[in-house]
Amino acid sequence: MNSITDVVVIGGGFSGLFHATHLDRVNRDVLLVEASPQPGGIAGTIIEDGFVLEPGAGTFMLPHRALTPILDAAGVAIEETSQAAELRYVWMRGGLVAIPYSPRAMLTAAISIRGKARMAVEPLIRRRSDDDSEESLHGFLSRRLGREAGRLLAHVAASGVYAGDPDNMSAAATFPLFSDLEAEAGSIMRGGIRRLRALPKPRPPKPKSHVPVGGMSAAARTMAASLGERYRADFPVTTVVKEGDHFRIEGPETLRARSVVIALRPDVAAAILPGIDTEGLHGWPSSPVVVIGIGGTVSEVPLPDGFGFLTGPDVEATILGCLFESSFSPRRAAPGHALAKVIVGGARNPQIIDQPDDEIVAAVVSEMERALGTAVTPSWVKVVRNREGIPQYDLEHRRRLASLENVEAANRGLVFVGWGYRGIGVAHLATEALKITDRIE
Repeated sequence: MNSITDVVVIGGGFSGLFHATHLDRVNRDVLLVEASPQPGGIAGTIIEDGFVLEPGAGTFMLPHRALTPILDAAGVAIEETSQAAELRYVWMRGGLVAIPYSPRAMLTAAISIRGKARMAVEPLIRRRSDDDSEESLHGFLSRRLGREAGRLLAHVAASGVYAGDPDNMSAAATFPLFSDLEAEAGSIMRGGIRRLRALPKPRPPKPKSHVPVGGMSAAARTMAASLGERYRADFPVTTVVKEGDHFRIEGPETLRARSVVIALRPDVAAAILPGIDTEGLHGWPSSPVVVIGIGGTVSEVPLPDGFGFLTGPDVEATILGCLFESSFSPRRAAPGHALAKVIVGGARNPQIIDQPDDEIVAAVVSEMERALGTAVTPSWVKVVRNREGIPQYDLEHRRRLASLENVEAANRGLVFVGWGYRGIGVAHLATEALKITDRIE
């Protein structure tokens, strides 16, 4: 019989890499297996003709209490972006409106004086009466901040993070911080002030935008390499079976482990668990997205300083968001060149995934010209389709998650992690990784 490993992590995307790296940091006997030849999952950096395009997440906000130590432990090289990352925009009917990445965002012209006045009385708004029903992101923010600000913030938050529909997304599941602040202090603002006052002095440095040197794929390779023999590529898992006090994992060879951390999407996870009731792993929605790289000389693709823009609720457009990649990270384009990353599709426009490349690009370029107020004539274009899409934390998400936790409770040592479940940002995945030792044998 093979020896029994303490923990086998299945899935070499960033969630699996974070979990395996952390377990290695705390001296647990861990093995990470990945079906494909390369680690990183959807984070497949495209380097072509001097452009560096990240189809998935491309930045880290650092320092971060969970993410920083994991990246440091793996030896991932990072660099701070330019100050342009501090400036973000919303595309409104009149063009781009700046929203600084700071408390000064409250002064943005994207919200009228009347809307700001309503936001200012948020501490006086009574919390919702005890009710077990889910509240949508749009409903929650409108109730707390007023109709105008709530609609705008819900729209751009849902689009920017989930490519989702704020009317169908759970406030407590998508942005639990807001719900927690209301629960703690009866108000988002009061809760935020209390947490700021509770921070240790001197206060930790403000997180700033960083990028991995060489791209997200390079970061994934570095993390995998740091695990050495504890990382196995080209290892597709076919089944995971509970046998007494351990699990048998079938793949190119048979592995045995006391605990199994499955860092796969719910439907993929269900397919490898034949002996376990996986009903709770079915029906988790996601929305397809298309990422388009728009590159050229700085005169062909004239980008302003800033991180990028999200499309506001009053603008009829295909674009959900556009990141000014070369403005905040100059190495993502050759000298004298510029690169933008545009995201389309999502919950409100899933059918675009099947449109021809030329139609998608034509719509995107036309809309960029409307938003930027200038001609855009790219000489380099790359279209990347993500049919599996971004998980949608809808109004049924927490119910599904509770069902999944029942599966974990009934199969002690089996844990599900990743962006399909408890948070989709890289910081969420790292935070979840730090908690893993409390969830396994």
